[in-house]
Amino acid sequence: MTQPTGRGRDRPPLNPPGFLATQDLKDRGWTPTLIARFLGEHDQTRPNGLRMGRRRLPPVKLYAEERVLEVERDDTFLAAQARAADARERAERNRAVREAKRAALLEAAATSYTPSIHPEPLRKGAVRKAREPYLAGIDFALERLRREIPRLTASEEARLGELLRERLDEALAAAYPWYPSPHPLPPEQEAEQGRKGGRAKASDWREWDWD
Repeated sequence: MTQPTGRGRDRPPLNPPGFLATQDLKDRGWTPTLIARFLGEHDQTRPNGLRMGRRRLPPVKLYAEERVLEVERDDTFLAAQARAADARERAERNRAVREAKRAALLEAAATSYTPSIHPEPLRKGAVRKAREPYLAGIDFALERLRREIPRLTASEEARLGELLRERLDEALAAAYPWYPSPHPLPPEQEAEQGRKGGRAKASDWREWDWD
């Protein structure tokens, strides 16, 4: 979706005085159902200032502000609007709960992948060579989890792949002191680990012999 080109590019069309657009109504707490029930047909239209590629979007529906204000003073409308707001809040809470459960499911599923690392005599900083032998294992684990997790969406599959790669990087960081951890320590702990010759610091890459 793009803004219109030409002289009016930075000045999208304005509603004529005394009219409210559909988006204005939504900002005031109206829903499509409330608009259809209490306002019915729109009173006027104006050109849409947005385009979808080369195609201009349909005209914007306008509603007489005086008519809107009259409806908004009606007790029947206010009760219906309150019920719609409650339903919207419940839907948002339920969606948040579902998303949290799915996220927990993916986290738990990723823990079923436990890479077994066999350290090789690699140069410090040879991250790709350290990781390469285990990439097929990630693909295999991801394919297995695709079959096991019902209704896996594309975004969830991408997130699951990230979690599996994190698991591999954690295992590699445990096997190679110079391998960057996927979960960096706070600066003070990182400095302490560096003094003890422990896990790699974020700045160590400058000294590595990358392959």
